[in-house]
Amino acid sequence: MKSIFISHVYEDNKYVEKMNKWSNNGQLNGYVLTFEMEDKRIDGEKAIKEYLKKKIEGAAIVLVLIGNDTHNHDWIKVEVELANNFNKKICCVRIPNTTGGKPDILKKFEELKFDPSYILKKLN
Repeated sequence: MKSIFISHVYEDNKYVEKMNKWSNNGQLNGYVLTFEMEDKRIDGEKAIKEYLKKKIEGAAIVLVLIGNDTHNHDWIKVEVELANNFNKKICCVRIPNTTGGKPDILKKFEELKFDPSYILKKLN
């Protein structure tokens, strides 16, 4: 089974939860999701990067949720840079009813619809 790391901002957690339900009920057949689940801010930036590095290194794909606030968060850029360092496939998924821009590092990537069958089709 392949692993997908979901890169997202805190404000979009409910969409990560929705995607996790898709994974649990088989709508993302063949994929298991992983994402930041622990708040490491108290441990400092180095600890955060190490935590993310392990998650991303173990994933086959990094999927970035694009919402209204994605372009404002430096950690999205860090996660994409780590994905690039590990030669991971990167996909962007547009959160419904949002219009926020993508960070510059993601400008070249197509935005996929927030739909499990569409995402699965594009990943395979």
